[in-house]
Amino acid sequence: MSQATEVSTAASHQDDLGYAGGVRGLLWLTWRQHRWTLIGTLILAAVLVGWMTYLSVELTSLWHQCHETFCPEDSPQGRRLGGSSPLVMTLAALSLVVQWMPLLIGVFVGVPVLTREHEQRTLLLAWSQDVSPQRWLWTRLALLGLFVAAVTSAVAGVSDHLERLQARLAPVTLFDYGPFINTAMLPAVISLCWFAVGVALGAAIRRTLPAVFGVIVGFVGLSYLVRWRYPTLREPLTAHRPIGGPNLDVLRDNALVVKGGLINYGLDGPSGAFDPSGRELSGVELQQLCPPDNGTGRTLACFAEHHLQQHIQYQPGSRIPEFHLIVAGGYLALAALALVAVWWLVRRTDLSAG
Repeated sequence: MSQATEVSTAASHQDDLGYAGGVRGLLWLTWRQHRWTLIGTLILAAVLVGWMTYLSVELTSLWHQCHETFCPEDSPQGRRLGGSSPLVMTLAALSLVVQWMPLLIGVFVGVPVLTREHEQRTLLLAWSQDVSPQRWLWTRLALLGLFVAAVTSAVAGVSDHLERLQARLAPVTLFDYGPFINTAMLPAVISLCWFAVGVALGAAIRRTLPAVFGVIVGFVGLSYLVRWRYPTLREPLTAHRPIGGPNLDVLRDNALVVKGGLINYGLDGPSGAFDPSGRELSGVELQQLCPPDNGTGRTLACFAEHHLQQHIQYQPGSRIPEFHLIVAGGYLALAALALVAVWWLVRRTDLSAG
């Protein structure tokens, strides 16, 4: 009787170890298969965060040197922040890295999750153990997703701070595409989205290189779509702005000009300048009305004398948080759709084919 009890206890103990071993095994397997990608991602993220933090400190120093306002262009600080100075080029390069970070996440972290199992034909072994395919899938996605969320959130936080410092020091707007996509938590949300899309394409295509190509094409295409579409996610406001006179305040505080603001001077076609009756002048008419002044400033004074105006369509800076939520919601919806596709594909996977 005691021997039967011992056998039962041993079996129960082995079952417990088997369950725990499944969880620990998935954790170990995820680390084992993705350790170099995870380590490389951590190193690159640490370098990126450290570099942007250093530049944030430098920009804060310039902000205080300029008495907490825009730096004059002819000042030493203004020259460091203008043209193609090393500081400006470095800031532009880091901004591009943050914008393209989600693509790297999708290619190097998302795609291999299932393509590696298909190409090495290890699905039968992985899914015939004590862990079901669905549990195997969601555990690995949760582990890698948490890693991606943590790393990209750190980058997003520092990127947001750096972009806001640049907007304080130079006449730029946080509503422009680069600063807009690199602020708030959009870098983290977009990275999670492309991680999910990478997994989905890997599950559907089952080959690494074609899936990587699909992620690249999808990322570039969707990025250009968002860049083209986001300024009109809400109906723009309209303002009439005098040319050559004092500017209106509506274009301050990170506003985004959607339409207007450019003058076609001396060329055929609409000029973008309107007379007091509201009629738009052609470029030729504008040149005849106010001839070139060879840099003396007379042309702008002529615009003001004739009460010429621009009609501007713009998005006020107060709408930036709302636009962030709209764009983030779209990416999260795409991520959810990708996860549903992964779940469906895994359910239909033929294990006999590996």
